[in-house]
Amino acid sequence: MEKTDCTAVDLELLRIDTILGVDLYLKNQNGFTLYRAHNIPFNDKIRRNLLNHGVTELYIKSRDATKFNRYLENNLSGILSDPQIGMEIKRQVVYESSLNIARDLLQNPGSITTLKRSTQVVRSLVDLQLKERGGFQKIAELMPVDYKIFTHSANVATFSIAMGDSLGVSKGDLYELGLGAFLHDIGKSKIPRTVLEKPGPLTDDEFNLVKRHVPYGINIAERNPVVPRNSISPILYHHERLSGSGYPQGKNRDEIPFYGLIAAVADSFDAMTTNRIYQKAYSTFQALEMLLSDDANYDRRAVLALTKLLGPESIIHRVKSQIVTAPALV
Repeated sequence: MEKTDCTAVDLELLRIDTILGVDLYLKNQNGFTLYRAHNIPFNDKIRRNLLNHGVTELYIKSRDATKFNRYLENNLSGILSDPQIGMEIKRQVVYESSLNIARDLLQNPGSITTLKRSTQVVRSLVDLQLKERGGFQKIAELMPVDYKIFTHSANVATFSIAMGDSLGVSKGDLYELGLGAFLHDIGKSKIPRTVLEKPGPLTDDEFNLVKRHVPYGINIAERNPVVPRNSISPILYHHERLSGSGYPQGKNRDEIPFYGLIAAVADSFDAMTTNRIYQKAYSTFQALEMLLSDDANYDRRAVLALTKLLGPESIIHRVKSQIVTAPALV
């Protein structure tokens, strides 16, 4: 088997006494040799034998990557609690799991199974945040530069959880906030891709159609029994603004719940800092400047929390007198 047919997997990620569901291979001078069949449990004796021989990674067929990702997803709690696994690997596994689930959810938004997977990965995002509060910037470094709805969903959940934790939200409430943020754009699954991916400005009719993603998302979430009621707020309010200029209800200030205020900042910041069809990404500094200067629309507590998470406090005091106008985000 050629090298291009295989993908390396870290030995630390293989859980003891579990069946992986994929064949494991050893690399040698002639290519790859089958080491353990997909239906044979991986045990501690095997792990120790490999480590004693200096083997730190095995290989799977590249076509089995999706199966292996589901295996990792099903074992996230064990991976996060394993002291032998470094935080860098934990961050990568949890974040990549969130991307995979967000992609699947947009393809089948009514799936209760995928929604349950979403709840599990959001709990892992919360656990990761609480285990390593200083690691948020390193998670942000994993985020792709180009905008996709599914990456945006995972990013907004990650930002919202970190901001909520910084603002004193409890663990249980962080989960509800994070799940709502993860689902905030699920209604876009009902919007034609030709509109969502249009390279030029939207017509009024097209923009009104895009705005329908909020009620569509509420309908999907409310019909699913695994979504807590408090998780609805980020879906409903992430486009509302303190000034009352947002949508869908034109709510302002005290009418917008706290989860909605956090999700609005997370949503706008991620949209500003990723490349979109109609707009190149702003730098982190530029996006924070715009949000900090626009306290008529964005909750300052949430923006300051994000600013402190992403960089030194000196950034807060460096808002320039002439600020680029924040773009309209859909």
